[in-house]
Amino acid sequence: MLYLNDMKRTSIIGLILMAALTLSSNAANATTLNAGTLIKASGPAVYYYSDTGKRLVFPTEKTFKTWFADFSNVTTVTDAELAAIPLGGNVTYKPGVKLVKITTDPSVYAVAAGGVLRHIASETLAISLYGPDWSTKVDDVPDAFFTNYNVGSEITSTSDFSPSAITALATSIDADKLARTTNQTPTNNNTTTPTTTDNNQTTNTEAETPVVTLNSNKTQLHLNDVVPLTANASYSKGISKIDVYFDGQLVNSCNYATICTADYHMPAYYQKDMYEASVTVQTIDLKTASKVIDLPLASASDVAPEASIAVDRSTVKTGQYVGITVTADETVNVKNITIYVAADTVKGCDYSGRTCQWSQPFIGDIGKTFNVHGIITDINGRTYRTADKVITLADNDSPVATVLSAKPWIYVGETVDVTASGADDNGVQSTAVMDADHAILKTCSGAVPCTYTAGPWSQIGTYTFHGKATDLLGASDEKSVTVEVRNN
Repeated sequence: MLYLNDMKRTSIIGLILMAALTLSSNAANATTLNAGTLIKASGPAVYYYSDTGKRLVFPTEKTFKTWFADFSNVTTVTDAELAAIPLGGNVTYKPGVKLVKITTDPSVYAVAAGGVLRHIASETLAISLYGPDWSTKVDDVPDAFFTNYNVGSEITSTSDFSPSAITALATSIDADKLARTTNQTPTNNNTTTPTTTDNNQTTNTEAETPVVTLNSNKTQLHLNDVVPLTANASYSKGISKIDVYFDGQLVNSCNYATICTADYHMPAYYQKDMYEASVTVQTIDLKTASKVIDLPLASASDVAPEASIAVDRSTVKTGQYVGITVTADETVNVKNITIYVAADTVKGCDYSGRTCQWSQPFIGDIGKTFNVHGIITDINGRTYRTADKVITLADNDSPVATVLSAKPWIYVGETVDVTASGADDNGVQSTAVMDADHAILKTCSGAVPCTYTAGPWSQIGTYTFHGKATDLLGASDEKSVTVEVRNN
């Protein structure tokens, strides 16, 4: 899943202040207003006059800016005339213009017609749809306004969604409001019966059903784990209750909310291989919906995302030394780390650090392989296994690649130099700096260090870069480095 930083909210106060500074005061009679007119009275607040005869509210300035460039076309009415126009709800983001997220959920969504949010499945897909600077186009939607939107189906390919096409169809706020009644990309498996309206749009004659999702950032469970669960629900008439369960046990209940979070503490002893998390939702008009996800208990042989392993080189000549490094991430309270070579224990590190290192020569016939891995144990007895690394004896050893960042962390808006280099007895043909998806950012010939200036970033988070070295005989090696981006 694609993960981002919580951006600062733009309050409606900012919208009011800007409107007060820039709008024109063209007095008009409310009875002569045309649909689509921006209106205000003696106060600074600006509204959209809908073709329903109601005034719609812009919840934030960012919402307003997706529809209008400025406040120069605002018409002033009297206070009495404004009060006579009933409120008709909030305006949602113009489809396709921006990406959005919710302050309590790191998922990033594209905005489809009618205020439907569609989760983007990966960073690579976000780049394809919105360009390499996609992260600068993400706005926070405060939780209080999330009920203005519905969650639709996930975007899994570029054929699922076209930002430019969806924006072109949103000719007005009224047209987008009308799209709430049209047949959107399916958000559930319910069969619907479409009908055609005068404007050739297809409407859904079936009753609306609540949409519910349940997520956990844990793909595998460990004994003594704390398992975070997040349930999201959307329904135009409102949600009255969300109940989150773990293996049939109620963990948390949230009333009149669209998001409900819960933490389940796993037992310290083995119970079974598979656990079930679920959520049930009840709407204001007494409809119900549910969602179930399965969460497996990790075994001693399963690879844990909290544990990583790196080797100096994967192909060596017999007798050469290889360095092995096993690292635990910041979520593990480490008791000890053990390194294994060909199933033999070769190094144990019993201390509170997060890294254990070992170096030894590898001897044998050409073609012989050695499997190496690490086991991390925390203070509660939970174990985390790294992936296997294979070291192969060959006539030609692989080069040693290194990649370093000039700083381990920077602030939002800053850049950082990332440098890849390589060393090899046969000589280095090229080095390269790559992004988290292994897309090449810069390539340099020869053994000269290759430096790429990354950033600036607009979001906090941890960003990964890879360095690659290739020798004159075609063998290559990769290493990675992370850079943390912090708020000023």
